[in-house]
Amino acid sequence: MSINPQASTPDGADARVRVAGNAAALRDYFLRLGADAVIAADGTLEIALAVNDDATVERYLSTWASTNQIPARIEGPLGQATVSQLFGRRPRLGDLLLDKGLIAESELRTALVESAQTGDRLGRVLVRRELIFEDELARMLAEQLALPYVSLRAVGVDSTVAELLPIETGLHFAAIPIARLNGKVRVAFADPFDSGALAAVAEHIPAYAPVVAELSEIELAWRTVAPEAAA
Repeated sequence: MSINPQASTPDGADARVRVAGNAAALRDYFLRLGADAVIAADGTLEIALAVNDDATVERYLSTWASTNQIPARIEGPLGQATVSQLFGRRPRLGDLLLDKGLIAESELRTALVESAQTGDRLGRVLVRRELIFEDELARMLAEQLALPYVSLRAVGVDSTVAELLPIETGLHFAAIPIARLNGKVRVAFADPFDSGALAAVAEHIPAYAPVVAELSEIELAWRTVAPEAAA
């Protein structure tokens, strides 16, 4: 990894990054960490970490670049307007959980470190550590993105609508079409931050409305809709 010391921010908290190759992969990595990250028109990645994140963009970038053997460098700090735009887009998952008293700050810090090391999204780490329940994660993701939360056990799945998506795709990306509403197909996602899942669904259902559901309920719904294929 290459770092331009003249361009780096004083604390490495918020930065504009240039990466060789697919910037989307690096963006998704920072999103999994709970950061805000968008690809700018010039191909650089604009990154703003959570205010309670003790790490730096430089530290996370070094880990990712070394692991994937992909050159990347910090080109400069973000302007204040850009930082405000990024942070104004949505509340942090970690902040939501802290505000609701579902986790402690020490637990969040430990989970963030594990997320950085494993590449797993913060929510998955918290569930694996049994710090939050799966339905709490789904509700927080929904609140974070201002999307509806749906309990598939309560609302069920329209099997004719589910057939719009190949079951192999649905199981791989943890997504399932569940109903038609206002001319659009409602698709339940376990991880609405997974750009690969969103793109895969769009290949089969160009116009859909995303909602958030629990992973286990999505898998159960597929087994109910197509028991032989899901076995």
